[in-house]
Amino acid sequence: MTSSTENRIGIDLGGTNIKLGRVEDGRVVQRFEIPTEHDAEVCLASLQDHVEKLSPGGAPMQIGVGVPGVINLERTRVVDAPNLSFLVDLPLADLLGEACKCPVILENDANVAALGEARCGAGRNHPDFLFVTLGTGVGGGLIFNDSLFHGPGGMAGEFGHLTVGHDRQCGCGALGCLEAIASARAMETLAAQSLGKALPLKDLADAARNGDRDALAVFHTAGACLGDALAQVALLLDLRVFLFGGGGGPVLDLLKKPALMVLKQRCFGRGIKDFHLLPAELGNDAGLLGAAYLEQA
Repeated sequence: MTSSTENRIGIDLGGTNIKLGRVEDGRVVQRFEIPTEHDAEVCLASLQDHVEKLSPGGAPMQIGVGVPGVINLERTRVVDAPNLSFLVDLPLADLLGEACKCPVILENDANVAALGEARCGAGRNHPDFLFVTLGTGVGGGLIFNDSLFHGPGGMAGEFGHLTVGHDRQCGCGALGCLEAIASARAMETLAAQSLGKALPLKDLADAARNGDRDALAVFHTAGACLGDALAQVALLLDLRVFLFGGGGGPVLDLLKKPALMVLKQRCFGRGIKDFHLLPAELGNDAGLLGAAYLEQA
């Protein structure tokens, strides 16, 4: 259940676009989407301007900001963000908070999406789950007892960099990361190599659903590797609920069977019926809603 969140503002700050919205009772009641200006001063001014438009009655009670990067433990500044380098080491929470006259909390984008699903989406009835984003990369957010789990260094949930037994190099430099074979981009690359032509993930999925064996093989390979990574999480934490979002979320139906088969093989004492691989419900609003529900540590 969600409680009243009158005049909470959620911001999903991406490398290309920024989504901002005012959230009340689990719903986005007013929103804007603007291009990301890769200049700190210009970006801050734009954020302040749009927050004021979302808060005609005065300062909001709180602003939450989701950022695709590493956030410091105090959740006040971005430590590392390859696509938003202009924000690195900027006291973003303090600057935005001073400008908008309210508290500001920063959080990793996968974490805010996980929190959004926990509060308003597919995780409402599941107090413990792993949220997985299948997009350009593979991200993860852990929800334990209805709350985000950060770990002592704030880096918990790096699901995409579990090793799953292939020899492809990941963007992080390591070999065998899940991200290098099961992200939306990796599946498209795998398809281009096996089919001899480039296909967007949606077209590849359509071909697989129509029985194309080569297309099906791509999803079987990616799904089995996904199951390997999920099994590692299940063996360590006994998590049994996994939610999937991001650009690859809509192909979960093609990844699910091979993933569950590996889970069954590797997780003794548990069978296929013990695991729930579910699509996320909030789509592009997950990050915005989750940001609005961030809480001070």
